[in-house]
Amino acid sequence: SSEQLLINFQLINERCSSSSKPLPSLFITCLFVLFTEEAVATTTRRPHMYYCRSPNMEDFSCWWHPLDGPTDGEDVVYVLTYSKEHECPDYITAGSNSCHFDSSHTSIWTIYCMNVTAVTARQNYTSQEHCLDVADIVQTEAPVNLTYTLTDAGGDEMGHNALLTWRYPVPSDLQYGWITLVYELQYRRVTEPDNWKVKHPLREPHVELLGLPVGDYMVRVRCRSHNYGLWSKWSSTLSMSIPTRPPTGTPTGKLLVLILVTGVGVVALLVITFGIIPQSRRIKDYFLPPVPKPRILGIDPLLLKKGNLDEINYHFRSFHSYKSPSYYEEVWDQVSADGHQTCLIQL
Repeated sequence: SSEQLLINFQLINERCSSSSKPLPSLFITCLFVLFTEEAVATTTRRPHMYYCRSPNMEDFSCWWHPLDGPTDGEDVVYVLTYSKEHECPDYITAGSNSCHFDSSHTSIWTIYCMNVTAVTARQNYTSQEHCLDVADIVQTEAPVNLTYTLTDAGGDEMGHNALLTWRYPVPSDLQYGWITLVYELQYRRVTEPDNWKVKHPLREPHVELLGLPVGDYMVRVRCRSHNYGLWSKWSSTLSMSIPTRPPTGTPTGKLLVLILVTGVGVVALLVITFGIIPQSRRIKDYFLPPVPKPRILGIDPLLLKKGNLDEINYHFRSFHSYKSPSYYEEVWDQVSADGHQTCLIQL
């Protein structure tokens, strides 16, 4: 513009008026210095896109640094464009100097090329083009609620065991299956600040540390998507203390288990003694009922016990194949063959 040209000539006049060089070479030198400084100033002043992040592959946000030093009172408006013709859909959700792309403006496996233009009254400053794939900028949230439980607090030379658990703060980010988390846990003694021990990769939000010597420890955990993306920030650091021995009189886990098993055994024995044994006859009769005795319809069992054959024959004569038994009295007579021997003869 004419105003910009006037400013440039004024600058040339100020910088070159005191020089003793010939006018043509002086003019060319001053122009070169002027436009070089202007180019450098434009490069350093233009906005710079420095960070983009997607927490779940369903939306993402990008942030940029504003102009380094706008003139006092100069109004600056930032415009982000992508795919040559589309403007940022949301300048508010992610905060100042940012652009948020919601799920309706986010496509997986699509390359987004964007730049930011700072619009001022004097001129516009446009950042370098920044291209990205949403899958490459996935950065999950840091895990929360990191806690520990001593699973073997007994004091033994082999060390102690501690179960550490945590959770992901935004479970809804995982419900569609785009992200499968893996975790990395680090722990160290308080007295060894640079000696972090690492447990990685962990598929579940818990891990048991075995054989920990007595002492104080610092523990932290982070996570990321299994297939792509960046590590999250570290969780809050957890202080973990492994005691020498439990307080006197406090039963350990093994002792509690022994007491519980013994109690259950005693109760079972009492139930068997006072509940099942007295009822054994009834239980036997239930599962093994007595075999019924044979009976003849129409015949009183007591009649058979009396032994009155005439009455029995009277009742049995109604059967076609039954015949009354013929019986007679046996008569024996004593005969003497001689004076010394005697015998009986059946008549």
